[in-house]
Amino acid sequence: MNINIEDIDSCKKKIKFDIAYKDYQAKVKKSYLNLAQQIKLPGFRPGKAPMSVLEKRFGPNVKKEVMTQIISERLTEVIEEKGLRSVSPPQLLEVEAEEGTDISVSASVEIVPEFEIKNYSKVEIPLEIQKVTDEDVNQAINYQRERQGTKAQITDRPVEDRDFVKLDFKGTLNNETFEGGEGSDHIVQIGSEYLLKDMGDQLIGMSIGEEKDISVKIPQDYSSNKSIAGQEVIFHVSLKGIQKNQLPELDDNFAKNIEPKNKFSSLEDMKQKIKSQIEEHARGDAHRKAKEVVTTKITAMNPIEVPESLIEEQIKHMVIQNLKKDQREKKQAETINEEEINVTDSQRKDHRENAIKLLQQELVLDQLAVNLNIQVDENELNAEVNNMARMLGETDAHKMKKQWGKDGVLVRLQSRIKRDKTLDEVMKEVKVKEEFVDRKEHIDNN
Repeated sequence: MNINIEDIDSCKKKIKFDIAYKDYQAKVKKSYLNLAQQIKLPGFRPGKAPMSVLEKRFGPNVKKEVMTQIISERLTEVIEEKGLRSVSPPQLLEVEAEEGTDISVSASVEIVPEFEIKNYSKVEIPLEIQKVTDEDVNQAINYQRERQGTKAQITDRPVEDRDFVKLDFKGTLNNETFEGGEGSDHIVQIGSEYLLKDMGDQLIGMSIGEEKDISVKIPQDYSSNKSIAGQEVIFHVSLKGIQKNQLPELDDNFAKNIEPKNKFSSLEDMKQKIKSQIEEHARGDAHRKAKEVVTTKITAMNPIEVPESLIEEQIKHMVIQNLKKDQREKKQAETINEEEINVTDSQRKDHRENAIKLLQQELVLDQLAVNLNIQVDENELNAEVNNMARMLGETDAHKMKKQWGKDGVLVRLQSRIKRDKTLDEVMKEVKVKEEFVDRKEHIDNN
């Protein structure tokens, strides 16, 4: 089979090839034989109708079907033989077919352009590890003390920071109530993430039995009720009780009784092990950040033109994910029909640059995985599924894996594992500059 491939552009190829007439004829004859077994013609036993009768009655349909099939098969063979990474079905441009002569076919196919990863062994990657201070260790220990604390009723003083308060409240916006703005016997801790700071600050100093109106500025990013986000609302509050968390003594006995028990042999052992855990976590965070940096740097070294169909597909995926995010925030239950989503010109403009960036990174990492011979075996995949099942509280990991296989989640999980393994290997080959930074410096750099 003669094959000729021309460049249309870096992401499109024009393929020309011939199909031998004898191959086409052999498939036509086979189709007639199959047809003879399936149909009944008057005056003929099953399978005994002459070829001439079949051709006269069904010829045009059989030949059209065979032509379509053989072109499709040979196109697939050519694409595989030439190692072209097609990203969408090929488009037929021209078919020249005359009775008794070879069939000439030309088609276009959109592909991932070929490229070679440039040497990245001299790339320098910062590994900024956050220093672990005594304050970090003390915060972790105090968290454990809070968990083991007991609530004590307070009756002889007003509310202080970190107290637990029992409230009745009713919120209004322009004298109108709003969803989620009313509650009774609600218990919350002053200074916790579950209480707006603006409200908590104004509860400090109140005494049991006291009532008052509190003006609260709702943050712009308030997601629990977007109708009041950025608005100033009034809460009428009634303080019904104050509790304080009585913390256990900070001693060896406290350390030994943290669940699971006997995890620490003493308070000093607890401090040392917690410090090691935080340091390990800090190093893990630094490695994750470094992987992002190395991905960005190597991608910048290997600029790739991304096929347009992949860009469109990625943009649509991003639009759908945003719609799903909005639904979650609004607590809407209806299912999005992804097939019916039409991307607008405005959405295309908003997402295009980021879509190209993400796809370029993905293509570079795919090529790196090939170069480094990165594979994900079944044991690695099962281990990750089992780990996620534990995190999600699922008791049947096998059932979850089967469902994920149907939903496409398993493929994405496998891709993520492959990506991580690829970057782990890349990190061994680049120049990693390790340094310890304090918390403020770490936050400023991010």
